[in-house]
Amino acid sequence: VAEGKMQEWAKMPSGWMRDKSALKLPKLTWTGDHRADQIAALMIYIVLVQHAQDQSSPGSKLEIGEVALTYTDLADKTGLSRAKVSGGLKVLTQMAVITEVSTGRNNRYQVVGYNPVNGWAKLPARDLYGVGGGIRAFKDFKLRSKNELNALKLYLVIAAFRDNSTNHCLMKYETFEFYTGVPRNEVRSALSLLANCALVQIQAG
Repeated sequence: VAEGKMQEWAKMPSGWMRDKSALKLPKLTWTGDHRADQIAALMIYIVLVQHAQDQSSPGSKLEIGEVALTYTDLADKTGLSRAKVSGGLKVLTQMAVITEVSTGRNNRYQVVGYNPVNGWAKLPARDLYGVGGGIRAFKDFKLRSKNELNALKLYLVIAAFRDNSTNHCLMKYETFEFYTGVPRNEVRSALSLLANCALVQIQAG
């Protein structure tokens, strides 16, 4: 899906973020030698969902929920190095939220659980991209901060629980903590980062 043809919203599988018995985001923790790959993983997941095939097309070689993007494509859209693209994709496959359909010259990925009929949430798409073809907000991410990982986890959960009619998500800090693993005392800082990057708008009340 080229940015020019991209819809305002993409259909993102939400079950893996909403199913209380199989939550995956709390398992991403700011520990280990490859913790930055976890930030990269969530950045890449957003891009893959935004570019996934969302309907059957006679002229397409892709199945519904499949994405054809090279490492260069993913690097351009996220601002990540090729090494971080590789590390991020490995995290996503280990989380079982994507599978690799083919690799090499023709990289194809399947977004696990992709169903254009039900079980999906509205993920912002077209308006996140700048003139150069990358997601504008990701230019501010340096992959050196736990707060960046926290922020992306909150962002996905906000999208997963957003009310489709109002585009608002009402959620207590303890609920954020349950679904993301982000401690309550770290939620405010993560939300502030999202607001500063123009990924969310926070309304008091």
